Amino acid sequence: MTEPRVVKQPGRIIAGIQIRTSNELEMRPDDARIPRLWQSFESEKLNEVIPDKAAGSPVYGVYTEYSNGVDGEYSVLAGVEVTDEAKVPEDYVTAVLNAGDYLVFEGQGQLDKIVPETWARVWAYFESADAPERTFETDYEIYESTDKVTLYVGIR
Repeated sequence: MTEPRVVKQPGRIIAGIQIRTSNELEMRPDDARIPRLWQSFESEKLNEVIPDKAAGSPVYGVYTEYSNGVDGEYSVLAGVEVTDEAKVPEDYVTAVLNAGDYLVFEGQGQLDKIVPETWARVWAYFESADAPERTFETDYEIYESTDKVTLYVGIR
């Protein structure tokens, strides 16, 4: 397990499908919405059909619209990078990944286990008094393979 590192990221536009949820809901398997979001994304093959997909775009999970940090609701979008937001059909949602500094956490293994475990590492890391301040504007996951996730957490 590697230590998180700070990287500067450019802005990007991601298009896909979105849900609204909270950590409280996600902790209850019967109420969890994120697994259903990903099931829809996969079953509809959105990685292949979203128009104007940027060449070589990985799959993204984008966390935005936080209402109260880790305690409130937030939006999650499953999608791909696009080159022109104007070309995205109305039946998809877009989110802007803000340019700026991100703390990067990596996880490898079975995704349904490693993604929650990696987010648990994020939460534990930010409980430290000397951790940088989270922006709670844009956080995102990148899935470049079937067994690896890279989390980018926006920091000030």
